[in-house]
Amino acid sequence: MKAFENKVVLITGGGTGIGKATAIVFLAEGAKVVISGRRQSVLQATTKELGTSAHFVVGDVSKSGEPKAIVDEAIAKCGQLDVLVNNAGAFSMGPLMETSDEEIERIYRTNVFATLALSREALPHLIKTKGSIINISSTVSSGVMAGSSVYASSKAAVDHITRNLAAEYGPSGVRVNAVAPGLTATDMSTGVRSDEQMLTMMVGQTPLGRLGEPSDIAKAVLLLAGDEAGWITGQIVQASGGLML
Repeated sequence: MKAFENKVVLITGGGTGIGKATAIVFLAEGAKVVISGRRQSVLQATTKELGTSAHFVVGDVSKSGEPKAIVDEAIAKCGQLDVLVNNAGAFSMGPLMETSDEEIERIYRTNVFATLALSREALPHLIKTKGSIINISSTVSSGVMAGSSVYASSKAAVDHITRNLAAEYGPSGVRVNAVAPGLTATDMSTGVRSDEQMLTMMVGQTPLGRLGEPSDIAKAVLLLAGDEAGWITGQIVQASGGLML
């Protein structure tokens, strides 16, 4: 029997990048997977590629009411929820003095509000299945990098949400952990990766000497969600090749 057979996994931002790679590894272990995102065409194409055990829900996690609708539809499609992967994220780099209120709100609504709201809506279902939440953080949540104050602080909030929810819902049998990627080859990091000087610096600071791939992060998520990690909760696992050690 595969590790996640008869289990249901909801992955936000699941149409591309880390979310899609995470769907692939859970499907390989027998799970039913529901991916969510804003772009129906992308979700349809990804779901078709992933096969009959994959489903999709269209929704914007940053908007009030949408997290509830996403979770409700996932339950309607699959009947239960065993793992929530809060993967949907927004990225921003630049001097704070040049950052608008709208940009700050965009980052915080996607990275912080959505993590809290989706977790809130998923928890009643996860308590029933003794399931788990995996949040996607970032190495910059615990480091310092000029120009990243808005993004880094939003991911620091994700880390603390992870620890607090682990303490709050551990007695109910729900584990909550986070994976903190380093620089990973996704659409979100295109701007950083296209800057040759920045890319060289980041790879040079990574002891394992390469960029991360979405599959590297997906495997860490799978590990934390599985029974082998059943005694692990409230942890922020760095999946970064050693970046910012």
